[in-house]
Amino acid sequence: MILIRACAILCLALLGPLCTSSPAFSDEIPAAESQSQAVMPMVKSLGKGIYYPDQAKRLEAQGRILLGFQINDRGRATRISIESAEASKILSDSAVAILKEFVFERPAAPASAAAGSEQYRISVVFELEPCGGLQHFDVPKDARISVCGSRLRGR
Repeated sequence: MILIRACAILCLALLGPLCTSSPAFSDEIPAAESQSQAVMPMVKSLGKGIYYPDQAKRLEAQGRILLGFQINDRGRATRISIESAEASKILSDSAVAILKEFVFERPAAPASAAAGSEQYRISVVFELEPCGGLQHFDVPKDARISVCGSRLRGR
């Protein structure tokens, strides 16, 4: 159930037709005009998928993480770094694990760039229902992932 819910709100611009509905953000932060980030390639597959960690739910942890990474010749994220985190270690680790599961279409590298040297950034937001209150980091819309989790019963 959580996997389906998380996939349903995953940013459509990132995953295209792999998901069924777009996230509802009323106050999205516009992408910086001077951003030097390479254009985010499309995701070919999700691997095991996206989930909200049970331990984070029990702790009612929410937050956002900005990840930097490169894409190797097999379409996998490499050299993943946490550039900024306003979240617990549990959520930061989960954001990295989610990114490691993605398989990206390998973009054609400019002739002047070494293979796998393009740097990408992605913002991951974890929220417990109701979702849509946390803002993403300042990245293009196609570099945003929203993971919405159901609150545990009895809280």
